[in-house]
Amino acid sequence: MRFRLGRWLSPRTTSLRRASQAWVLVSICWVVRAAALFLLLGALGIGYSFPLALLFLCAGAAAAALPIGPAGATTQVGGGAAALLASGVGASQALSIAVSVAALGVLSGTAILLFAIAYQSGRSLTPTRAAS
Repeated sequence: MRFRLGRWLSPRTTSLRRASQAWVLVSICWVVRAAALFLLLGALGIGYSFPLALLFLCAGAAAAALPIGPAGATTQVGGGAAALLASGVGASQALSIAVSVAALGVLSGTAILLFAIAYQSGRSLTPTRAAS
């Protein structure tokens, strides 16, 4: 029974190596987002505060986890703005920062998508070498 279960699970699970690679990539993504938000908060006049950047990211991620559908980005902006409001930032400044972070996220995601499309198109259009 134990081996039968192992044979059934094997094609349905991810290897430890692949799971570790995914974990590293997601961790790097969160670190880069936190560092970028840290710099953006400083550039927009809030001040360089790493705890505030993490609070903003966590509030936005928690709000985006709600199963609302297309309005997920709106709830993420609202969650981030609420976190900034709770930390003492003015309402208009908190909302403008939250909207600018969301816009930068959409623009960077679009740029990555276009780069991936161009890369895959370039790979599929280049001739392959014939084996001799």
